[in-house]
Amino acid sequence: MATANGRTTNNLVIRAGARAAARLRAEGFHADLFGTLVGASGGAKWIVLRHLDTVLIDRLILPRSTPIDAIGSSIGSFRHACFAQAEPHAALDRFDSAYVEQAYEGTVQPPQHVISEASNRILERVLGDKGAEEICSNRLVRSHVVAARLRKDRGLDRGRHFKLQLGTSATLNVLSRRLLARRFDRILFHTEEPGTSTKVPTESAKPFLRFADFETHLHALTPDRVRSALLASGSIPLLMEGVDTVPGVPGMLFDGGIIDYHFDFGFRRRKGLVLFAHFFDRIVPGWFDKPLAWRRPRPEALEDVLMVAPSDAFIASLPGGKVPDRNDFLAFPTKERIARWRGITEQCRVLADELDELIATNRIAEAVVPFRS
Repeated sequence: MATANGRTTNNLVIRAGARAAARLRAEGFHADLFGTLVGASGGAKWIVLRHLDTVLIDRLILPRSTPIDAIGSSIGSFRHACFAQAEPHAALDRFDSAYVEQAYEGTVQPPQHVISEASNRILERVLGDKGAEEICSNRLVRSHVVAARLRKDRGLDRGRHFKLQLGTSATLNVLSRRLLARRFDRILFHTEEPGTSTKVPTESAKPFLRFADFETHLHALTPDRVRSALLASGSIPLLMEGVDTVPGVPGMLFDGGIIDYHFDFGFRRRKGLVLFAHFFDRIVPGWFDKPLAWRRPRPEALEDVLMVAPSDAFIASLPGGKVPDRNDFLAFPTKERIARWRGITEQCRVLADELDELIATNRIAEAVVPFRS
């Protein structure tokens, strides 16, 4: 089924590291094969994954008997917040409706506070009355939400000095991703491990996920922190307000994608493979890496990773030849944009159907191709 250019069909590409491919051949796809679920930043790009997420809930989340660490930044953390609720399909439906139907007046960029308020309303609908508690008490889906904070935090989210800090960060990052660690720290909110009392969460409790690249500050993900932590994880600098309202967490927090845009997968994790449902067939480690075609994860970091994504050919078939993005808010009137996004959502249903069939017929290992070198 696989072809030389990495397309398993005209629609899906399924890539895997050597160890992941070997285990899929030996064991087939089953929920407990996976110990980590990764969700990338990308805003409206998540729309192409809407129905794939339904398959993940049915095939990865609901049947499992062992814990899985769900780690995400920005929209990836929003998606996982649906997975970790007691009724994940209903939560995903609420997210779909709230995200697609958000609207802004006029054809110019809205002020930062307007977009932040809209994102907060989306989260209110996604979480409902009990979502935060359900996420924190879920014993199988262990939630990890990533945000970022400037090392020289001055409580700013706009203005000349703040823009200068971002510009300097981008310059350092071109030279080396490691140099970006001089400007930003990672903030990792995580739920307690199974077997740990959730009555009195402690900041010192350590998750299975461990990072050795950026300074990483661990904070317990408690019900009173869930919404503000998620909002921080998706707060794009200069587009949205920074978040300084997470209870007990100092500083101004921003989009986790600054450091972990698609993640570089160089972190220690629990046993099992890593599943990564992605928007397209390229992994960009950090937000400042977007223009850097050579910046990608090390091959050894992908040995245990299974990535499922729309193929380049499928993306070319979408309206405009691209996945949705935040520029669509300015490019189209609200009704037209919503109709366009709904159409793309339906067009992407074929991705979910193909993945579900590959899993059901135990042919997913046949479809696997290596990561691009």
